[in-house]
Amino acid sequence: MEETICEVEMEAIRVSPFQPRRTFSEEELEELAASIRTVGLIHPPVVRPVMNASGGVLYYELIAGERRWRAARIAGLDKLKVIVRPSSDEHAAQTSLIENIQRINLDPIEMGLAFKKLIDVFRMSQEEVAEKVGKKRSTVANYLRLLTLPENIKQHVSSGEISMGHAKAILSIGNPQERFNLSERIIEEKMNVRDAERASRKLQHKQEQSEEAEDFSIEELEANLQNAFGVKVTIDHTKKGGKIILHYDGMDTLDRLLVALLLSEDS
Repeated sequence: MEETICEVEMEAIRVSPFQPRRTFSEEELEELAASIRTVGLIHPPVVRPVMNASGGVLYYELIAGERRWRAARIAGLDKLKVIVRPSSDEHAAQTSLIENIQRINLDPIEMGLAFKKLIDVFRMSQEEVAEKVGKKRSTVANYLRLLTLPENIKQHVSSGEISMGHAKAILSIGNPQERFNLSERIIEEKMNVRDAERASRKLQHKQEQSEEAEDFSIEELEANLQNAFGVKVTIDHTKKGGKIILHYDGMDTLDRLLVALLLSEDS
């Protein structure tokens, strides 16, 4: 069955589950609908027929052109001229994702989710995704990193309040609370990307100083305990707890340690 152009009932068209765009501007849809009422639809959407067991068409699934289909519905069309392209489930899904990535202005989170779906569903590597969509592998990786942000920050990225450059600055901070604080400052203070990068570097430097101070205090405690017990002491410290290790080189030393510990317990 070859690719054809024909008119189909609007209600016979369904959206692909692999459509990467999640939000559509109502204003843009209204503008496109007005254009369709005036001059018609110039570029037909691409669909594929989904068949039933007996070979009849159940419905047509959109491969590309959901925005045009939505606008046509707003314009009040009962039928829509479409390009019917026969395609397998897998090929249609890949095509829908890749064509929409290449042709539609997806927001950064939608782009990251589209790349993730290509990787998860079709078992592509980042290199293969980059080749398919015509982008650098590092670009694909940067979009995927956005998906590690908490939901509230991702919403700001989707809305455009936080740009990709801002998001990179936020992602360079390890502490989740500090990430959130910086994202709020970016919006409230209307920071440009350079300001956000400077703020991120300051937060990182502050965190490094805090860690260095903590390491130094641990070293002091190890030295104090070593003087008290006369053996090497190692403190394995984490934010959730840790352990103190007393090193001994023989039974005599162990006995002395046990006596010292018991005496300190009695006191």
